[in-house]
Amino acid sequence: MKRLSTKAVLALIGVLIVVLSLVVFLRRAPQTLKQRKHIPGGATSTAVSTATVIPGTASSWPVISRNAPAFASSEYYPASNANDDNYGVSWRSLATPAWLAYDLSDVPVSYRGEVLVVWYNPTYDYDHTLNGDKAYNLPQDYTIEVNMAPGDRNPPDSGWVVLATVKGNHYHSREHVIDMRGSNWVRIVVTAVDGAPQNEDVNIKMDIYATNYGVTDNWIFFGDSITAGAMGYPTVDGTKTFAQFISAKVPNHFPAQEAGGIGYLKSSDGAKYINLWLQLFPGRYVVLSYGTNDALGCIDAHVFYQNYVVMVQAVLRAGKIPIVPRMPWGRDANIQDCAPALNAGIDALYRAYPQIMKGPDFWSFFQNHPTLISNDGVHPTYAGFGAYRQLWADAMLEAVYR
Repeated sequence: MKRLSTKAVLALIGVLIVVLSLVVFLRRAPQTLKQRKHIPGGATSTAVSTATVIPGTASSWPVISRNAPAFASSEYYPASNANDDNYGVSWRSLATPAWLAYDLSDVPVSYRGEVLVVWYNPTYDYDHTLNGDKAYNLPQDYTIEVNMAPGDRNPPDSGWVVLATVKGNHYHSREHVIDMRGSNWVRIVVTAVDGAPQNEDVNIKMDIYATNYGVTDNWIFFGDSITAGAMGYPTVDGTKTFAQFISAKVPNHFPAQEAGGIGYLKSSDGAKYINLWLQLFPGRYVVLSYGTNDALGCIDAHVFYQNYVVMVQAVLRAGKIPIVPRMPWGRDANIQDCAPALNAGIDALYRAYPQIMKGPDFWSFFQNHPTLISNDGVHPTYAGFGAYRQLWADAMLEAVYR
């Protein structure tokens, strides 16, 4: 038998090392999901990537509508409230149908290509129909339109081109990526409203972002009533929004951010609806913050864990980054007795899915600051909601924006 040369031996050793490394990697990597059929209202499933997500930094993109000339069909509150930097105010019409239009002709043409339109309504729950609560002045049927007419004058009466049409909406915020190349105007036209009696006109804040760097700097916080109370767009007890906290520390960023909290929801509800919700969200960062209602009902910890697995895998399939905090401490007896096992499940989730970004440890924080929990023993006080929002901003400044 012919003796191999030293060079050939080294080459063979190199091949063996590569093969052995691949075998070890495949044995250690978590199993991927099998593909599932498309289901109505859900996203078509694909295999989950086994690679660890490295968040890095979110790309910067400006709010091009800030303080641009704003016009409306009618004004109970002025149209200029819709795009100023005070998130404690908004535009409200006198009737429905109603429209709100922005003149963006002074915005550099390079920023008026593909843009993100985000509107916010002050209704408490992300989807009030899931818990039977009421909505207030919420756009139900509407279009997003653009116009090429010159700016620096009143909105044009004709020439509007519809780029997005929504029917039967019950969400308190929505996002639309549209192409406004060649256009100077953007408007929303609302023809039907979801609202309680005497709350049937239109009430929104609306921001428009240039998306030259994509829609990566974009967040949604899914969860229960604590998330709904803390992460909405309005100012809470003097506490600014999540986006304003980020911008104060990193001035070239002003992230888009929706509050996906709904009162009374449990992890099982999140697992049930996550695919539908993700279809509405074009951004990158998806917070999953359930547990309080599960603890109040002393749900089995294994069931809770599996519900989170469903949600995390759905987010990964969608190509987005899941972010999971530890659930908050509370004085309620069931929270005291049952929540530690659920938080242990969240800790196990971190180990099983390194793709997850860790959110704040709300258990330790509120345990150390019990006066920030209200008299019901469950929900934070107004100051507690503000602290909750601040903790999210601090944690994400470190994890994403550093």
